Amino acid sequence: MELRQLRYFVAVAEELHFRRAAARLHVSQPPLSQQIAALEAEIGATLLTRTRRRVELTGAGEAFLRDARAILAELDVAAATARAIDAGQTGVLRVGFVGSALLSIVPDTVQRFRRARPGVEIELRERSTVEQLRALRTGTIDVALLRPPIEPDETLRAQPVLRERTVAALPADHPLARLRRVPLARLAAEPLVLFPRGQAPGFHDLLVGRLAATGNSPHIVQYAPEMLTIIGLVAAGIGLSPVPASVARLALPGVEYRPLSGAPAAELRAASRAGDASPLVAAFLVQARAG
Repeated sequence: MELRQLRYFVAVAEELHFRRAAARLHVSQPPLSQQIAALEAEIGATLLTRTRRRVELTGAGEAFLRDARAILAELDVAAATARAIDAGQTGVLRVGFVGSALLSIVPDTVQRFRRARPGVEIELRERSTVEQLRALRTGTIDVALLRPPIEPDETLRAQPVLRERTVAALPADHPLARLRRVPLARLAAEPLVLFPRGQAPGFHDLLVGRLAATGNSPHIVQYAPEMLTIIGLVAAGIGLSPVPASVARLALPGVEYRPLSGAPAAELRAASRAGDASPLVAAFLVQARAG
């Protein structure tokens, strides 16, 4: 049984006239009649009774019409869904991000993406850079917003989407808070709170290396995986911390932020699988770069 035969039958059943049905379908009448006859032969039942003056549905034809309409409607929905997915207008996009990105690029990017593609569901998952790279390779997420540098890998592609200053988060009563700008060497001489190396090895080593280059050996008194925890520890006077400038949005009482001279910039890159041709991924990357 062919899909064309179902469409032909529905047209004849609705028009109850072969010539009008043929005109509606933009086909000639003889092939239409042949297809209806072939359909009845395959089913093994008479669907239409024909006279020289009129066409009528049999009882079997009425039942078959209901089912044929339902089948065609489901196929139309399936086709429309497939077209929407292929055009990137529906589906699910899984995005991973480092916690600090929630204070900078994530809210605006997601908002723009949802305005452009309201039919797409976005799953957001906060993960470390290392976890995101693993999730990309295993297909658990589609896009990763992470901290460079990362090891080159031909299976992944990455592009910069944000570059911001690194600033010093200081207890409000700390002497360095009286400065308009904190030299990196001064920060390196203080007790520090930092994210664990395993969370973003490349960026961790870049920061620690730059601190060590000032001649002071960095003294990290506490590691914390989440930026809110780091700032909370700073507020408690546990230590100072170099953080991306967008973290200053966490205006916790007892914490001041100052520009940090000589610190490396805090970058974010959007990574995806090299062979992923998903229009959803491409559309999200466009919105991420737009910020």
